[in-house]
Amino acid sequence: MKPAALRLIAVALSVGMVSCSADPPPEPKATGLNAGSDCPEFAGSGRQIEFGGEIDAELGGVVLGAGSTGVVLAHMTPGDVCQWLPFGRTLADRGYRVLAFDFAGYGNSRGHGVPLARQVEAAAGALRADGASRIVLAGGSMGGAAVLAAAPTLSPAPVAVVALSPPATYQDADAAAAAPKITVPVLYGAGELEPGFAEWARQMYAATPPSTQRQLVLVPTSAHGVDLLGEGGSVEIRDRVTQFLDTYAPAA
Repeated sequence: MKPAALRLIAVALSVGMVSCSADPPPEPKATGLNAGSDCPEFAGSGRQIEFGGEIDAELGGVVLGAGSTGVVLAHMTPGDVCQWLPFGRTLADRGYRVLAFDFAGYGNSRGHGVPLARQVEAAAGALRADGASRIVLAGGSMGGAAVLAAAPTLSPAPVAVVALSPPATYQDADAAAAAPKITVPVLYGAGELEPGFAEWARQMYAATPPSTQRQLVLVPTSAHGVDLLGEGGSVEIRDRVTQFLDTYAPAA
């Protein structure tokens, strides 16, 4: 055999041996931005999701449940998805598909100058893309102002809105201006011992059109926002929120 042919055989064998001994390709990385990394006991039972490219943001969240009625959960400041995930698991157990997400600049979400209401709208779109056909917007404090600001312009419209301890305005979210435009069922909740927030809830409830199915729930506590639903909050407001959802946005 000619020397050139021998060299080609040697090269082929060498390549084959390298290919057989090479390490397998690395496993793909988990999607999402690791939202809820500070509360793995709650986030670990959900699915990571990343969205917001259409608004020039990178927003991370955790999806729980698999129902066709979806609930967007918007957190307070300072905080992240961990505030909502315990109640989010309760909702998922009741048959809802839940998305708790981090606003830009919180958790691992990124973005600059994106209005809070636009971020809520992006979360609603992400939850629809995940499989929800009807959307509830729920938020506490900052998140409460954001979901109220988003409610009149979200398309398709939400089926219901829950705002706990919402300020009249927060940064670019003008909840007070949105209240007169809300035409879907809305629940305003606050603690009567919270400085200012109970009065803001009263004012926005009064500004909401009487033709809208609206509820005002004030309870004798200083618990604030999402904390109204926790162990140190109010059983009454937790029950009223659950009844509100059962009535206007039942799990399906």
